[in-house]
Amino acid sequence: MRMKIAEYLKSLIKADTLDSSKSFALVLSSLVGALIGLCVCFCLIWDVCTNGYLKTELDALGLFMLCIGGFMAGGGINKALSEKRNNRDKPINKEG
Repeated sequence: MRMKIAEYLKSLIKADTLDSSKSFALVLSSLVGALIGLCVCFCLIWDVCTNGYLKTELDALGLFMLCIGGFMAGGGINKALSEKRNNRDKPINKEG
């Protein structure tokens, strides 16, 4: 499993492959967003375990997480739009 993921990431970096830089940006933004989300969860759990209550401002944290979601969506919007354009340009073969 690890080798397949590593090979896929290597193919995203190589030029002239079927995998594009848009895919690499999508994968990278998803991984970074997930890592940041895990860090936020760890910080909240750490805050409760050390103080016994939440000292963190949750409204600012919610805005931060919203921005992370926008970052992840921004990484995927290029790929989604290009896939939509490529599918629209292909002719549809109707048999029958």
